[in-house]
Amino acid sequence: MTWRTPFTALLTVPASIAILIGLSGAGLVVFERVVGTPGWLLPLPPAEARTILSAVATAAMTALSLAYSLTLVVFTLAASSIGPRLLKRFTTERANQITAGLLGGTFLYALIVLGTSGKEPARIATFVAGLLAAASVVQLIWFVRTVAQSVSIDDELAQIAQRLKDRLARLKHHSGGDDDLPGDNEFSPVVAVDNTGYLARLDRSALLSTAIKDDLILKAERSEGDYLLPDTDVLSANRPLSDESYVALCKAVRQEPARSDTGTVHFSINLMVEIALRALSPGVNDTFTALAVSDMLSGALAEIASSEPRPEVLRDPEGRTRVILPGATFPMLLNTAYHPLRRAAAGNVLMAEGLARALCRLHAVAALNGRRAIEAHARLLLQQMERAGHMPADLDAVRAVLPDTALK
Repeated sequence: MTWRTPFTALLTVPASIAILIGLSGAGLVVFERVVGTPGWLLPLPPAEARTILSAVATAAMTALSLAYSLTLVVFTLAASSIGPRLLKRFTTERANQITAGLLGGTFLYALIVLGTSGKEPARIATFVAGLLAAASVVQLIWFVRTVAQSVSIDDELAQIAQRLKDRLARLKHHSGGDDDLPGDNEFSPVVAVDNTGYLARLDRSALLSTAIKDDLILKAERSEGDYLLPDTDVLSANRPLSDESYVALCKAVRQEPARSDTGTVHFSINLMVEIALRALSPGVNDTFTALAVSDMLSGALAEIASSEPRPEVLRDPEGRTRVILPGATFPMLLNTAYHPLRRAAAGNVLMAEGLARALCRLHAVAALNGRRAIEAHARLLLQQMERAGHMPADLDAVRAVLPDTALK
């Protein structure tokens, strides 16, 4: 199970931090009883020590409650205009996890020190409680700044676009040549899913290690993010599997009932498209946000625009092909991103001009198959604007931006 899923992110990470900080309080109390109190610490009466610890515990829990309550309100309001999937990402942000763990850990720490110090004040533990309180204040300031950036549409789009670009760069790096890949007739299905749901993740490291161990060549029949029915084949191999390898490969395939951001390029593209479509809706009417989506999508897709369609290949240290995964071709990703945007921009000349500029940028760096796909999109954009009844001057403005080859 990945540490990035909402369940483990919301419970495991903050809870682990909180428990470790809380248990350190008991450890410091025992340490002071065995070693003694350093001379540089000022004398502290028991009543004052308990007052400080009580105040730290109360403040930590109050800050945690207020921070999460106010933040969820802000995210709920932002989700109505940006997208509901933003709420799921809230639980997987490291700043949110660390903040919850630190504030919760400070609360547990103060309680444990209060309960274990006895009549004598634990001056070391009380001093550390003050340090934790100061760290919590700094962390809370960072937390508020991070939340403010998360609900800022431009910052959110930039982060999504950067993740998309990184994933496309990984696909391009692992792109394999067709000359050294086995034919489809050499593979037989070996692993299928048992349930209905989305193919959330294929553990690449587990697939590669299993293939190297048993001298296999594995082929993924489905892409991450696909919705699968029971008994759908997911993995094929060039030879029969041992029972141990079959168990390992089954564990490497994770299926979830709902979509999640587990590293697929399609999820990031769909998330950006959803934001743009909401921005273009009459209820929001924010064309410039949709233009920002178009621009950032063109910047990310330029990463693979010059590459020919090839599958993603994982190799062993000797350079031999071990795992073959479905590649993300530029024409396919272009269709996923710009068909919905083009349809939503039929009556918006400003958005149509933005789409034309994005297509022109991609056309300048694309390979032959990519340029053909871009030219097809450009012709569809013009046809759609003509059917919408725009003025000739508006049509000419869009034509002036489009690639010349798309107008022939």
